[in-house]
Amino acid sequence: MILAGLLLAQADPGESLRQELRSAHSATAVLQRRCATPIRAVVDRTVARGPTPEQRAHLAVGPADPVVYRSVALKCGDLSLSIAENWYVPARLTPEMNAALAGDTPFGAAIRPLAPSRRTLGIATQGEDATVAPYVLRQRALVIGGNGRPLAEVVENYTPELIGLPVRKP
Repeated sequence: MILAGLLLAQADPGESLRQELRSAHSATAVLQRRCATPIRAVVDRTVARGPTPEQRAHLAVGPADPVVYRSVALKCGDLSLSIAENWYVPARLTPEMNAALAGDTPFGAAIRPLAPSRRTLGIATQGEDATVAPYVLRQRALVIGGNGRPLAEVVENYTPELIGLPVRKP
């Protein structure tokens, strides 16, 4: 069984990343283990997308409740490791967290005091789903605060550059 897992990971480079993301409370933390400098978010403020009715249901908000959209490239130096879309509920964050997210702070870093966890809604590697290309892995997840309330829904696309970086000790 272990040998089969190793062979699968070699055949599909996104497989080991999938396993790491599934066991992590924060995707930002997974990226940070591969970067000697703090991960930074480069926000694309030219894109705006409202949440779908399905996303509003996942976030447990009504049709009039504010949901903020954020499109970011998470970077280690000049390397883009992840391109992510994030729909979050600002009313469930502190004013300091909302101020940080108005800048270039990664979502996972901004909300760390809320003890977030993740529930995977869907995950696929390029080897399983050709629409994932040019990325190696795409994950859709619900980010949940330590109090059990949904904070955000995210769609994260992980780049081939991430696969080539060694995992550093925490």
